[in-house]
Amino acid sequence: FINNNNEEKMKAFNSKRNKRKRQSLSSSTLMKALTAMFAFYALWFVFVLSEMENVPVNSDNDNKLWSRIPHKVFGSVRMSSASIGDEDSSRKIAIEDRQKENDSGTEDVPEEKQRQQHNSFKRIRKQLSNFHFDLDDAIKAIDHYPKRIKTLMAYLETTPFDNEIPKTRSRGVKRDPKDLGTPPQYINPLPVRRTTPRDLIPVEYPKVDSCNDLQAKLPVDAGLIFDEKGNRLIPNTKSRRFTFNYLDEAKYCPVDADPFLPWIHDVFPSVNGDTIHFVAQNKRRCNTGSNFHEQLQRLEPQVALMQPVSVKILGNDDSVANEVNSGLWSPASDDEEYIEDMPRYRLSSFEDADVELSRFICRFYTIQLDQETGQTVDVIIGETLSVFPINYEFVNLRKRKATMLSPKGKDNGLFWLSNFRFDCPVPDNGNLRESIASGITVLPDGTPTVYVDVVPIRTNPRFGMEQSYFNADMVGPDFFTNKENRRPAFSSYSKKEFGFDANEVFGHKHVLPRVEASGRWANIPICKAPQRPPTRNELEEEESSTGSADAISVVQNVQDGIQKKPFTLSACVWASATFHTRGGDRKVDDTMERTREWIEYHLMMGFDHIYIYDNSHANTNATDLKETLAPFSAAEVTRIEWPSIVCNNNLPAHENTGERSSQYAAESSCRQRYGQYTNWIAAFDTDEYFVPMGKYANLKDMLNDAEAKGTNVLSFRSTRAYPNYYFMEKYGDGGECGKMEHPLCLQKKSDATFLETYNCDFLPLPKPDWSDRAKKQIYRPDYVLSHFVHYSTVTQGILATYKEKKSEGKSWNYWYSEDKNSERFIDELEEAVMIHSKTTVPGNTKGYEKTCKLGFVGKYYEKCRIGFPIANNIKIENATTPEGYEYNCYTNEKVTNLYIPKLREAMRRRSRKSLDIVSPNDTT
Repeated sequence: FINNNNEEKMKAFNSKRNKRKRQSLSSSTLMKALTAMFAFYALWFVFVLSEMENVPVNSDNDNKLWSRIPHKVFGSVRMSSASIGDEDSSRKIAIEDRQKENDSGTEDVPEEKQRQQHNSFKRIRKQLSNFHFDLDDAIKAIDHYPKRIKTLMAYLETTPFDNEIPKTRSRGVKRDPKDLGTPPQYINPLPVRRTTPRDLIPVEYPKVDSCNDLQAKLPVDAGLIFDEKGNRLIPNTKSRRFTFNYLDEAKYCPVDADPFLPWIHDVFPSVNGDTIHFVAQNKRRCNTGSNFHEQLQRLEPQVALMQPVSVKILGNDDSVANEVNSGLWSPASDDEEYIEDMPRYRLSSFEDADVELSRFICRFYTIQLDQETGQTVDVIIGETLSVFPINYEFVNLRKRKATMLSPKGKDNGLFWLSNFRFDCPVPDNGNLRESIASGITVLPDGTPTVYVDVVPIRTNPRFGMEQSYFNADMVGPDFFTNKENRRPAFSSYSKKEFGFDANEVFGHKHVLPRVEASGRWANIPICKAPQRPPTRNELEEEESSTGSADAISVVQNVQDGIQKKPFTLSACVWASATFHTRGGDRKVDDTMERTREWIEYHLMMGFDHIYIYDNSHANTNATDLKETLAPFSAAEVTRIEWPSIVCNNNLPAHENTGERSSQYAAESSCRQRYGQYTNWIAAFDTDEYFVPMGKYANLKDMLNDAEAKGTNVLSFRSTRAYPNYYFMEKYGDGGECGKMEHPLCLQKKSDATFLETYNCDFLPLPKPDWSDRAKKQIYRPDYVLSHFVHYSTVTQGILATYKEKKSEGKSWNYWYSEDKNSERFIDELEEAVMIHSKTTVPGNTKGYEKTCKLGFVGKYYEKCRIGFPIANNIKIENATTPEGYEYNCYTNEKVTNLYIPKLREAMRRRSRKSLDIVSPNDTT
């Protein structure tokens, strides 16, 4: 293998050179030959150093060989231009200055004393109680030895379980959607993993060393890479079979190499500091076509992570663990890199468990300065077992689904299994929680001082509802006896009784390896809790009292999020300055122009705050939405840098079904971060407009009335609007749209708004039932715990257990359906309606002069995509314009007569205000 550690390579090289020098050379010819050889090696070495960044890790396909080789892989994480900002630059300069000061002030220590200190020095310690975080001590530890600032690591455990019985699994019949395949059979009990630290492959992500733009730096994907022709080097519209070196790809993202590692997109603490929230995605959903069977099988652990297990804590002594199951690795007492007497765990049943439903070990630690040696040390400050805010296996049962995963892998319809959230409780140790809540554990330059390792508990996935892990309190006693005679998901399961038997599958001796000997995420920085944006009143008061809004504290009165929320209505938007439509068919680059108008409109309609997850740097390195959002205040808009790439941009109907992972993770992050500050929240796009109807002139009044009636979710049907011909102009591009002097296409006029241009729907109100499938929703985040684009996938209602309902004197059923009052469709005539103004690119208007004529009948792809408004929205058969175009679209008169004039005035005011800020003394 190739080791990227230059220092080690130099030492090895010099050692060989010195050995040659000591040898007796009796022949001048031999001397010349050796001299020439040395010159060749020197040139080679310089070349290797210069090309090191571009050399891929050379790996053997045999994972067992890799697991026996101790080595380190240095990863690389994409850094967008927005992420490499003044904060990180000043931080690096400050660190370098501190290093110079420390180097110049260090006194020489006698060699013998250094040896004595080294022999008795442990680089890792523990303080599991009475911990006291001291900011000055943390700064001293970092200042004294800045190289101890930690970077994110992944320790890969690549050896799979070897208990699957060969030839027992099958993917099923390819063309039969009902044939989900045959799940594998396993030898029980599950083999104990006897791994050691040397079996793990460490991968470093050096860019992830601070809390500045953490979401933009997490190793989610390889980033935006172009070839010499400007094409994506890694396309995300795939259907052909492809293979890649998993270990080589680990330098970008380690999940394919070790699929038990969660695909983390965001991480942050709770406001009160007692929990670390993780937002992840299920990477197995990225490619599910028939050509990806190898990846689908390899990534089955991604679903296993969403299935809880029970854990028994054995105590803080390795000898206890070895009494249960001998031969497990434990460190020597004099090993400076490890600590003795840490908690040990084994898999158990519900009855024996200390923690009934978990999946990760969470180890917390900080860094401190050792006063005797002057070196920084890791101090473990506690371990906890993760908890599930959502029991995904339970949700899957109540959704009436037979299994969480199938051997065939076509599980994209299980939307609630796309997002994956889990929590690590923060140890109740001294002032640790209080310190995390206050944010003082993060230094002013963004350097974290508290970290967490996340260690997955590895088991085989559970196939089929009949293998689900429940107890009687959750599903009632009749589930296990299968009193209702429910049909198993897979015919290979002959059991008449339902339920996962942990004692049979795990046994009573399945002790988990120590943290240090387990594959894991390491050095995950614990940053500050999500800061609440100021309200507009708070911002105005601050500006009037200080003359500036720069000093406002956006975390003031954070307890409002628990008692009286500061916002009524907020929006989450995943947007990019430029992007390609699904399937890569068309490039759309009008987002910047759209976004300003769209934000202005929805602020006018009653939205308190809008969170923009800026995905621009997943599509281009040339621009983003920063300047677009600049005219809006901190009380109106928050921008989050979000450069993760959609893992599969195919159409939903494609054989290799599309999975817009970046969008789904952004929505999950937004709801989890900011839902605590608002009564209602919506996730929708910049081409979708919510329009108050009937007696309502804003959305807040409508939502307040809906909440009073017990509504938690309001759904808006979606039909595509088309551009109004009278707001369009001729367009030629020298290509498919013809020359400028003979244009063949149409485009929106520059002085027209998008809302008025697309206020032209081919269908009248109310919209038909088939438009339900593309619906968008406004929902209450306190009730909806997980949302997926069009659907409220997990609610408080679906999580209600058998015991809870029985204690309330109510009935409980395996299958759950939302109450009609709780989730309903909006009344489009009396409450609100949605206009979907999806961009019609100029190329799609070509041929309108033929296709929009009355009576035209062409091929299936020849359609009129231009609207000609019907007068007074009263359809008259065979009525045409003077040019013979059929009147074909309905307009919203409230938009035309009321909202468009208000929108134009609001945009003019915003423009004048922006000019005043830029040129306050300009009177022209």
